[in-house]
Amino acid sequence: MFKTTTPLQRLRESSYALADLPDSVRTGELGEYGQPLSKAVTDATVDDVAFAIQALGDEADAIYRRVTALRQLHDRARRAGARGADLAVEAAVRFEERRK
Repeated sequence: MFKTTTPLQRLRESSYALADLPDSVRTGELGEYGQPLSKAVTDATVDDVAFAIQALGDEADAIYRRVTALRQLHDRARRAGARGADLAVEAAVRFEERRK
């Protein structure tokens, strides 16, 4: 039996760094309602990949900011003496008010 693999499968198998290549990427083009268009990675140009990298970087930055904000909320609530079932925002507000 012959094993049929696509170029994308071969790339994914060739390197650990390429194992997570997505099936599709968001391009810089916008669709009918202003939504970003997706394209199969096998049909993506180098520019399409560059736009996808930029979009994912923007998403990663937003996620990092949310993680940081949640970590700050958690830390402030704990410093205020909050425990697991306590309301985090209320405890963090108490912490902030004590700092003033």
